[in-house]
Amino acid sequence: MNITNYSCNKSIKTYVALIVLLLLSAIVWAQQPAQDSTKTGFSLGTIKFPKPNGVESKYTYDPITDRYIYTEKIGEFNINYPIILTPKEFKALVAKENLKNYYKDKIDAFDGKKKGAEDEQKNLLPEFYVNSGFFETIF
Repeated sequence: MNITNYSCNKSIKTYVALIVLLLLSAIVWAQQPAQDSTKTGFSLGTIKFPKPNGVESKYTYDPITDRYIYTEKIGEFNINYPIILTPKEFKALVAKENLKNYYKDKIDAFDGKKKGAEDEQKNLLPEFYVNSGFFETIF
């Protein structure tokens, strides 16, 4: 075996290894999922329509399962699947709705656009009562 033949075989093996490595990397790269720039799902937003007047929404308590069941009906026909809540989930939902209504009432009173807003505006700032002689002498 002469040296030129050995170096020629070594360079051929190097080129073959390089080509195999490039092919494998191309195959692996092609199998990776492409990132789509189009957003889908909930990030697109939703359109909320007001409920029709005939829809009856109510919570009922089932003492056997100790669960609250939310249903929406038109007459006797259920228009949605019932939502079943534990007592803890129901209390959290009621507290959230009460807080939402409280702030909505305060915003409406501040805007003054609704009937009776003048009476509600009187209650926007809370009254503080301090039973202290020192405090009274300062103010």
